[in-house]
Amino acid sequence: MADFDDITGWREELEAFKATDEGRVFFGKFGWGNATRLTFEQEVRFAEELFRHDEIREALKKSAKWVKFLDDNPEFGQEDERFWDLCPVEDNKTVSAFKRWYAMKQNIALGPSTFSAGKRLAIDLANGDLPSLRSPEAEQFVREEFSWIVGFPKEAQ
Repeated sequence: MADFDDITGWREELEAFKATDEGRVFFGKFGWGNATRLTFEQEVRFAEELFRHDEIREALKKSAKWVKFLDDNPEFGQEDERFWDLCPVEDNKTVSAFKRWYAMKQNIALGPSTFSAGKRLAIDLANGDLPSLRSPEAEQFVREEFSWIVGFPKEAQ
């Protein structure tokens, strides 16, 4: 398992890998069709990593605040003249790039929904909508909203 204690240079490592033949294959077409069905534990571990490092945590908080704003203002959209002034584009890009780097380090094939549950758990925690990433509420939310892409261990008989 990869060590995530010191992520110094993670962006440069990601860019260097993407420039290699192996990286081009790994990230080819962003992995569409090659996605791995992740477990709840893998999704939670990804969410935990989003909180461990200052740069990523701050980007996540801004992205989460944006999601909350959009949820609270469903009539607000890209056609609004303030949309791009308010949207934390760079923070969203940081979280997305970190997801790609994390997948690379874990050797997890990316697809359109890889780590979607983990990201949403992190957003909901940042917005105060969950007590913790490993709470019964978090697991129930993922079971209800992401069971089509997240696997759970067999229940004890």
